[in-house]
Amino acid sequence: MADQNMTAEEGSRILNALQMLENLEASGDIRPAEQRALDAYRKRQKTAEQSQIETAATYRGLQSGVTMNLDDEIAGARAAVGEFMSSGDREKANQAYQRYRDLVRQKNEAAQMLAPEQFSKGQMAGAGATALIPGAGVAGTVGRMGMAGRALLGAGTGAALTALPQFAGGEGGFASRMGEVQPGAAMIGGAIGGAAPIAGAVAGRTVQGVQNLMRGVEGMPGYAGGAARRVAGRLGTAQRAGADIEGYLRSIGPEGMMADIAGSPQSMAQGLATMQGEGADIMRRAIEERARGAGQRIEQDMTQQIAEPEAAFMKRREMAQQRAGIFGPLYDAAKQSDQTFSVDALRSGLVFLGRDEASDVRGALNKVLRDLGTEGEISASRLHAARVALNDAKETAFRSGAGGKGTVLKGLLQEFDSKLDQIPGYAQARTGWAETGAINDAIDAGRQVFSGGPTSAISPMVLKETFAKLSDAQKEAFRQGAREYVSALMGTSRADAPAAWAAFEKSWNAEKLRTILGDDAANQIMQRLRGEAEFSRTRGKVLEGSQTAAREESRSALADIREPDSMNMPSPIKRMRNAIEQPINRVIDEILYGSRRSNINRQIGEILSLQGDQRDMAVQALLSEAQRLENPTRARQIIEALTTAAGVAAAPGLLAQ
Repeated sequence: MADQNMTAEEGSRILNALQMLENLEASGDIRPAEQRALDAYRKRQKTAEQSQIETAATYRGLQSGVTMNLDDEIAGARAAVGEFMSSGDREKANQAYQRYRDLVRQKNEAAQMLAPEQFSKGQMAGAGATALIPGAGVAGTVGRMGMAGRALLGAGTGAALTALPQFAGGEGGFASRMGEVQPGAAMIGGAIGGAAPIAGAVAGRTVQGVQNLMRGVEGMPGYAGGAARRVAGRLGTAQRAGADIEGYLRSIGPEGMMADIAGSPQSMAQGLATMQGEGADIMRRAIEERARGAGQRIEQDMTQQIAEPEAAFMKRREMAQQRAGIFGPLYDAAKQSDQTFSVDALRSGLVFLGRDEASDVRGALNKVLRDLGTEGEISASRLHAARVALNDAKETAFRSGAGGKGTVLKGLLQEFDSKLDQIPGYAQARTGWAETGAINDAIDAGRQVFSGGPTSAISPMVLKETFAKLSDAQKEAFRQGAREYVSALMGTSRADAPAAWAAFEKSWNAEKLRTILGDDAANQIMQRLRGEAEFSRTRGKVLEGSQTAAREESRSALADIREPDSMNMPSPIKRMRNAIEQPINRVIDEILYGSRRSNINRQIGEILSLQGDQRDMAVQALLSEAQRLENPTRARQIIEALTTAAGVAAAPGLLAQ
């Protein structure tokens, strides 16, 4: 490779040749070709010199811009400090300040005269670089402010960055320098700075929007990102409004759907139901199928937690069979006994008790006395008949409020039983008959426990005390009676779930349910009833709205013969316009959306209809996605900060240009 470096000898020959050409020019003997060569050399030499001037001017402009036109003041101040530190003389320091300040000004003025364009470019670059510092400060601060605060901060910074170089470029005192500031320029700078945070937010959100389009939703395989994000946005809105979405769905059970969530999610379901497409059909079908199974689900939970629906009927029949097949024959056999009984003391006591007693109790006691007779011993049959009448009198006394007399009669009844129990088989018959009667009474009480008005309903406290005194068999019978009430309620109600929930959402009934079943079983039933009531409300809100949409769709289908709004015949011109516009609109929709729109419609319907474990996993994923959508991505933050900082910093440069 040839040596490209010029040797000293070659350089000397070139200089000698140039000297020779200049001599020929001076003598007038230079030829045209030689003159052109000499002129070209001189032009190149002039460009090199000017380049040095332009470089120096650019540097001085850059220095002036970086310091916001304070480079002369800075140079003077630095010299003054140095002089004062060395001499301690204030006058000399002041002289040094003025001398060096003026020297920098003279150099800047010279640079502007010799290369104004380069000086201006350097000054703009320096000002822009310096403005990036407060611009970056604005970008770092705006993320913690609202948009109004961001715009105000950006406007103030832009105005300050525009006015400061003008202020610093002036001379004299504060008033003199303020005279150099152009209010119009400062206002424009403020407007540019105020718009910078808005532009940054738009740019950042645009970047995040593009990022979202390029990714799916984590935890939602098989669903398009566009569909999942739409639902996630609605769930996020509801949660930010204070809704406990996951807790609510747990409370209504595994059959609950996202379409049940009040607020934005349910509004989305209502909107989807009013649209044409697969999504509306999928969701409508899921809600209808769920509604058809409401009664069965309630019955199933009641059966699991309480008893079979016909358990009370079966228990009554069993008691009747025992009375007819076992205890009745025992009674009959006992009454046929030849044994007789002395009852004189019983007669005397009953006569005394019946004197001042209420008429209904006195009447019952008179029947007892008729069965006992007036004197002598009586047969087992008559004593049994008197015993039955005495038991009726005791019950009448308690019901009429004569509790004291009822207690005395109860004691007398025990004396009757002690005599009759001497008959073989009588005690067994009496005990069995009483037990079957208590079971029947418990069934009846259970059936009435949730009913009654303000004056007749049993309070939870009374029920708790009463229920605690029952035997295990009686408690079971009580539950069977309560179960019979629920079956009757469901069977006689037009809307099973709402009716059942209305009966049990009352605080008294809920507390009673816990008393007879325990907390776990009662909570399970209450959850079922609450959930079914919610499902019924969802069906009404979502599907009734879709009926309105169906009517609108039908009206639209007749638009070629009637106007949808007025139902008048359309004009010939409008018919022609519709005939032209509708095919064009369909083509445009197909180009813009294609099958993607239909796919999103269908998948939104599927997501809103998810149930059970699939629903729970989807909700977790969608709530996480809602949080991601709310929080800016790193790329968005960077773009927003850069755009904001650049916009604020550009204000003085744009105005200078």
